Amino acid sequence: APILGHWSVGDNQIAYKGGDERFAAHGQEFPIGILVNNRELLSGACKVDVEFEEVSSGIFAGGIILGYRSQERYYLEVQLGAGQAAYCVSEFVTGFGWRPLKWAGPRDVLEAGRKYALEVRLRGQELRVSVDGVKVLEILIPRPLEGRQTGLVAAGSHHVRFSNFAAVADRPRAFVAMEYRKPFDTFYREVIKPQAEKLYEVVRIDEKSGPGVIFQDMQREIRRSDVVIAEITPANPNVFYELGYAQALEIPAILLAQRGGKLPFDIASYRVVFYDDSIGGKSRVEEDLARHLDAISQSAG
Repeated sequence: APILGHWSVGDNQIAYKGGDERFAAHGQEFPIGILVNNRELLSGACKVDVEFEEVSSGIFAGGIILGYRSQERYYLEVQLGAGQAAYCVSEFVTGFGWRPLKWAGPRDVLEAGRKYALEVRLRGQELRVSVDGVKVLEILIPRPLEGRQTGLVAAGSHHVRFSNFAAVADRPRAFVAMEYRKPFDTFYREVIKPQAEKLYEVVRIDEKSGPGVIFQDMQREIRRSDVVIAEITPANPNVFYELGYAQALEIPAILLAQRGGKLPFDIASYRVVFYDDSIGGKSRVEEDLARHLDAISQSAG
């Protein structure tokens, strides 16, 4: 479905046809095209082959859109040739336009008539860009995506051809922050993990194996997660640090706390599931947790 610009869509190839129609972006006006499709992902891999008709002068760019929801809402663009660079990640900001986030390589290395295999891998807020199988960019995007829709973007007066588009979604991740001792371990095994696994891949840092510094592992796993679940009944500084790190990244969070406790003022605005330490309380918290997880899962799209 073309949103901006002129496109031709065939069985094996999609082409942005260029032209002189101009749109405002980042304080400039230039020809641009946006085309969206029904392939959705929040985390996963998206790839396409890009071929430029002309690269000798003027504006030219082509690449992938992630997190599209509407023309006026926040989304990402990963392109070849944009921002006077060979490889560029940009964000669309409401009321401002397109803004480069990170770029690499001189634009004059790109050649006309050659197909470039562009691949983007997004896990939570970690984004990696590869061209022809070589990683060229890695970035922590500043905020979670609002939508799931993918698409193509191109710019310039000449044709940009796309082929072999594919999008493969990964299962979203839930990071669990809590004390690793009884009775909370039991609560995790019997309530948190079974409910979260219905929609998410569940990650708890003490269950990860392999070498590495736990502090760095924790930060990396939170960055790769789509939601954080935190059991905050004991005032554990590690749990609150993990929760604060997630808050800084704007990752949605669900708090679990035994009824009767008092929440710190600066986290009172979070989704909080209070529960009673009883058989009946277990059934109720399972329902409440499942409802909150489902709401977060459905909110991006």
